[in-house]
Amino acid sequence: MPVRHSKIRSGFSPLRLVKIRSVRSEFFILAALAVAPSSLTAQDTLNTGTLPQVARQASKFWQAASGYYCRETLHQKALTLPKRKLRVGRKATETVKPEFRDREIISYYALGSFRATPEALHEFREVLEVDGKSVMPEVKARQKFRAILDSKDDRARTELQEDFDQANLAVAATDFGQLILLFTKANLGKYIFERDSSALIGADRVIVIKFRQNAGQESFRIGEPGKQVKQPLSGKLWVRESDNQPLRITLTSSRQIESSEIRDEASVDYAPTALGAVLPASVTYRRYVDNEMKVENVSQYSDWQPVDGK
Repeated sequence: MPVRHSKIRSGFSPLRLVKIRSVRSEFFILAALAVAPSSLTAQDTLNTGTLPQVARQASKFWQAASGYYCRETLHQKALTLPKRKLRVGRKATETVKPEFRDREIISYYALGSFRATPEALHEFREVLEVDGKSVMPEVKARQKFRAILDSKDDRARTELQEDFDQANLAVAATDFGQLILLFTKANLGKYIFERDSSALIGADRVIVIKFRQNAGQESFRIGEPGKQVKQPLSGKLWVRESDNQPLRITLTSSRQIESSEIRDEASVDYAPTALGAVLPASVTYRRYVDNEMKVENVSQYSDWQPVDGK
C-alpha cells in the first residue's frame, strides 16, 4: 500500500509555514510514481531476506496502525520574528532580526484515514498541553479523541488537524509516522537499494541500506513559491541485523532557492511492539538554510493502546 499524497508548504522565510500534510500543502511523497524495476546487483541477501521482511513489516503496519493511539510529546524550535512592538527613535529604523522560540505540545496521537481516501493514512492529534498549560483535561480529551477515531466523522478529524496547526509555532511537521509504507512489497521494485554499512541503534546492531527512487521518475515533489521542484526520493533504511526488523528511516532533500541552499532532513525511529508490528517511537525533522538550522521538531511517542480499549 503506497504512501499517498504528503506535502509541504515550504520556503526559507523565518515566518513561512513548513508542513507535511496529505491534503492541504505542496509537498508530495508519491511512492507509486516510479515503475522501473530496481537493481540489487550482487546483493542477493537484501533481495531474498532483508527487504522482503521489511515489506512484511510495512504490511503489518498498514493493518495495525490505525487501531492504536498513543501519547506524543513534541518539542519545537523555530526561527521566528518577534512580536511587533511600537519603537521610536533609532530603534524604529533598525532591522528586526528573527529569534529562536521553543514550544512543547503534548497530545494524544493516532494514524487514521478520511472516508474519501481510506487507503491514505494521516496523523491526528488531540492537544492536551501547550507549554505546560492545560488545553483540555486528559480524561475528557481521551474520550473525545477515541470517539472521533471510532467514528466516520471527517469534519471532526479535520478540526483535530486545524487545532494542532494553531497550537504550533511557525512550523509544523506532520505525517512522517507512516514512512515505512514506502517499502511495501508492491513498492520495493521502485527503488535502488545499496548496502552501506553496519551501525548500532542502542544495543541493536543494524544494517544501513541506502535507497533512491529509480532515475527518470520523480517521487519527491516540493512546491516552492512560484515553481515546482522535483527530486527522486532518497535516504537510508536501518534494519536490525538479527531479524531484519526496520528500526529507522531517514530522508534528505536539498535544493537551491535563489542564492540559498535549502535542506530538509527527517528521521523516523520505529520500535517493535507486542502487536507484532513496528510503530513510531520518535520523529525528528530539521530544516537548514545554507547549513544553518532554522527549524527543528522532535516528537516522542509512548504508551500505545488500542482505540477500542481492549
